[in-house]
Amino acid sequence: MRIVNINQDMDAASMAAMKPLFEELALSETDVCLDLGGVDFIDSSGIGGIVFVFKRLREHSRGIALANVQGQPLRLLQHLRLEFLLAAPNGHFA
Repeated sequence: MRIVNINQDMDAASMAAMKPLFEELALSETDVCLDLGGVDFIDSSGIGGIVFVFKRLREHSRGIALANVQGQPLRLLQHLRLEFLLAAPNGHFA
């Protein structure tokens, strides 16, 4: 599993800068875990990036998990019913 730490908000401006990373993650040969412990805010651009990687990985029988999600990002993921992406406490897929 490839673990990637995200240590900034996931809004439109930051996602534009992170686009190459997310495109690379979408082509990963292994499952991906995004550690969002350093993310205080996420908007539709951030959700879009996560869903983009999720769909591309799923096409190749791989997955994505989100770890250390809290605060506003957690509430938004729950509101959008995307909590199935949250990693179990041991870091494995739920």
